[in-house]
Amino acid sequence: MNTVARPVVLLACLAGCFHGPVAPPPPVAEMPFDPYGGAIYVPAIVNGDSAWLMFDTGLSRTGLDRDWAKSVGATAASDTGATAVVRSLRLGDLQLDRYRTALYPLVALSEASGRLLQGLLGHDVLHRFVVEIDYPTRRVRLFDATSYRYAGPGTAVPFTPDADLPLLRAKIKVRGRRAIPARLLLDTGASGLCLILTAPFVEQHGLASVAPAIEAPIGTGLAGELHGTIVRLQQLELGRLRVASPTTGLGGESKGFLGRTDIDGVIGNAVFEGSRLIVDYARRRVIVEPRVAGASPCDYDMSGLRLVARGPGLRRVMVDYVVPKSPSADVGIQAGDELLLIEGRGVAEADLSDVRKLLRVDGATYHLMLRRDADTIRVDLRLRRLL
Repeated sequence: MNTVARPVVLLACLAGCFHGPVAPPPPVAEMPFDPYGGAIYVPAIVNGDSAWLMFDTGLSRTGLDRDWAKSVGATAASDTGATAVVRSLRLGDLQLDRYRTALYPLVALSEASGRLLQGLLGHDVLHRFVVEIDYPTRRVRLFDATSYRYAGPGTAVPFTPDADLPLLRAKIKVRGRRAIPARLLLDTGASGLCLILTAPFVEQHGLASVAPAIEAPIGTGLAGELHGTIVRLQQLELGRLRVASPTTGLGGESKGFLGRTDIDGVIGNAVFEGSRLIVDYARRRVIVEPRVAGASPCDYDMSGLRLVARGPGLRRVMVDYVVPKSPSADVGIQAGDELLLIEGRGVAEADLSDVRKLLRVDGATYHLMLRRDADTIRVDLRLRRLL
């Protein structure tokens, strides 16, 4: 009997062991995302109300806009008003009940992005999962960390040993110099520039001498506007990934985020657009898959205008800053002007993100109409690369 049973067992194994690769487990939650302005916005249900939350791997604590949280009945959890408890927070099939969130003043971020921001989804939620951001299909998936296995062509980049947040080992190159090691926080809440480097890191490595450089605000954070200069480095190295000529903000003030010494800077969404990014918190690594053909890394505005949205519904597009010696400065546009029309089309009917895209087309010429106090100004603006 034994001699008969063995072939049967062997045949059963052959039938069951060579049927092909095992399908990955389904995600705990899967959500579409809106890539507005280069950021990632995911749909959520908070206390039964719909909301779009910015997906922010660089933020320690998930939080809601203070005023909006009141409107959906979030209960204050402290006398200081710094936190609140929501009855339920739903992300796809994932539901968190009686969840404590931070409360943030998000007006400045809303104006800078041109979109009303109701909240931010941060590390306290994300670190429980393996997070997959699929930029080409615009999907975010959250996987159970214990059953997740990766098999693909991606480049693995480890977190630095002392970091809980995804602080990545990278190198930056400046022409004529050796590569400089840098600890860069993966910050999907950072859009626009590829990198922002802290003031102590800039000073330590003499990066303030990099040219050409643009004097301009380099971003907006929870604590307000970030000031410095904008340059293009020669290269960013992230494991086997190479990003040529990354647009980079150099911190120019040693306060707030830009004064930190525990990190050297942040690496933003624009580096990964067109690829698939996996943040594996349990194994303390990030995996970056190859970029799809035709995708390009971040670029910079070619008009010299920093625009913000203000007023009811954020429908007024205002000039917040004009880069010196830029095309906009050459035709006399000033901070405080309101942009009304581009090529005869009202900008109040468009997203600020779409307006910014128009202003990144090298060599394009647009007829603009602006309002300055009681006067109407018309200019022909020819765009060109500033870096």
